[in-house]
Amino acid sequence: MKEVFKVSRLDNKFIYLERDTTACGTCSLAGNCNIQKVNEMKIERKKDLEIFPGDFVIVDMKLRPALIAFLLYGIPVIFLIFGIGLGTYLDFSDYVSFAFGIIFMSVSFIINYFIDKRYKPEIVDVKHNQGGI
Repeated sequence: MKEVFKVSRLDNKFIYLERDTTACGTCSLAGNCNIQKVNEMKIERKKDLEIFPGDFVIVDMKLRPALIAFLLYGIPVIFLIFGIGLGTYLDFSDYVSFAFGIIFMSVSFIINYFIDKRYKPEIVDVKHNQGGI
């Protein structure tokens, strides 16, 4: 999924982006969606991109928000329940079963860390601001 953002500021490590909401005034869903609720997003800065504040960029999000929410919240809960169930199935005490659940949930956070590294949003195109726009 690709979206348009405006570069608000830069530093040595990150590019800070604001969502372009200029077309929201003419949209029939204006005020009823969650697009305007995201104030700012930061993306890791690549050395080869020439970007300045005020430029418009197209960002490839790679994953849909529903899938991201499932990966961040659903998978750890599923792993927690699976770990507790495994501990109960193996006839361990409640405390040990809970520890199994915490260990499995920790593994899911490690998996999420690597998924996050692989599917980071990236800038695919830059439209430089010509000053009068």
